[in-house]
Amino acid sequence: MGKFKFAPCAFGLAAAVVFSANPVGVHAAPVTTTKMEVSYGDLDIQGKIIYTATEEVASPFYKKGISTAEDCVMIRKEPNAESEAVGKLYSGAGFEVVEDGKEWIRIQSGSCEGYVSAQYVVTGKDAEKAARNTDSASSYAKVIEASVEIKAQASDDAEVVATVENDAVLDVIEVLPESEWTKVQTNGIEGYVKNHTVEVGVDYAAAVSIEEEAEREAAESKAAEETVKETETAEETKTPAEETKAPEEETEASTEETKAPAEETEAPVEETEAPVEETEAPAEDPVVEDSLYIEDTNETVWTTDAVNVRAEADASSARVGGLDKNSSITRTGVCENGWSRVDYNGTSAYIHSDYLTTSEPVQEEPSYDNSSSNSGVGQQMVSFARQFIGNPYVYGGTSLTNGADCSGFVQSIYSNFGYSIPRTATTQYAFGRKIAVEEAQAGDLLFYSYYGEIEHVALYTGEGTIVHASTEETGIIETPMDYGGYPSHAVRIIE
Repeated sequence: MGKFKFAPCAFGLAAAVVFSANPVGVHAAPVTTTKMEVSYGDLDIQGKIIYTATEEVASPFYKKGISTAEDCVMIRKEPNAESEAVGKLYSGAGFEVVEDGKEWIRIQSGSCEGYVSAQYVVTGKDAEKAARNTDSASSYAKVIEASVEIKAQASDDAEVVATVENDAVLDVIEVLPESEWTKVQTNGIEGYVKNHTVEVGVDYAAAVSIEEEAEREAAESKAAEETVKETETAEETKTPAEETKAPEEETEASTEETKAPAEETEAPVEETEAPVEETEAPAEDPVVEDSLYIEDTNETVWTTDAVNVRAEADASSARVGGLDKNSSITRTGVCENGWSRVDYNGTSAYIHSDYLTTSEPVQEEPSYDNSSSNSGVGQQMVSFARQFIGNPYVYGGTSLTNGADCSGFVQSIYSNFGYSIPRTATTQYAFGRKIAVEEAQAGDLLFYSYYGEIEHVALYTGEGTIVHASTEETGIIETPMDYGGYPSHAVRIIE
């Protein structure tokens, strides 16, 4: 899955209490005393934490953290890899620590609350350091007094390098432990402000729930379909408008000719041929259907292989979708250039006629060479899988043409060869016979544990590469087997 950025959430320095409305900022108070009695009302616990200072507590990221996963880490309902996923924490996204742990940490981020593998997140001072290498999380200091001086050194006697007004937001470089100073930066100027003059907090990109991501993907898909329909509508209405305009120009240019209708009716054959040339002018229009003879028809046809559906009767035309092998569709016209016009989801689109047949396919048992262990079938699987390189990645999808995710892709490849395997990467790993990665052959499945748990599966080619549904940005691709990290497990299903 690819990386996404979401609206940042702001919260205070020690957010032990989370509010559903505006976040609470906490003064970065002096941390030189450990027995001072402080009353903050509802924030009493926070006040004591700040005053009982350590190196860790002095960080703006105290009780907070960010994801260091290469792509994302799954947020689980329970602290184990088999538990249901409730959301995704993308690289650099932040969270609040609800309950710490060595292997699993319970977090809250955005609308998600659950457990993430501790191996792929950092908290406290480590999160503060990691945040410097990402744009998704950063600490800030909001000025809460009328006018605040920024000092060159952490001392009352130091030179004043700048003055900032109330509500100004400064970048935090460091909250100094056991000190009443915070190091900040603004407009390229670095210096120190007193802790009591600012509220220190963190901005971060939040996690996204499984439901939110599905809604986003559905919205993107709908928007893409609407764009295609708008383009087709614009092309269909463009030519009639030009044709309507042409007769007006001709009428204006031939006023004298219309004065003698009797003579025109007696015009020789040569003159009657002139309008023929004028009617052929629209042939220069780029709209394919207007320059292409299409014999209308209305019949059901079937695809002989997986095939792309195009916006126009041309292989270089925009792809508007795809059909799997043996899919049925209504053909509405046969084009003179070897293409067929079809009714695709209520709109006119085109498929090359070589991939269509009027004979309904007979469902047969798949045939393949079973000799020499899995090498024959496995290599056939690889060749078959390579046909779909370039097709889209769709989370939750299983279509080789319209889109699949990593496990849906390999499931559909295996299904084409008569093998029924589970739907998800985790269950696919449990289904087959475990082998060493070094023993993998063409057709075996390779698994990747990016986040302390199996999160990706690919089809091994036997040539040091894999074919897999990678991310929304790349779709189905072939890459080196160590793409994004070396595989952690291998499974053989074809024996």
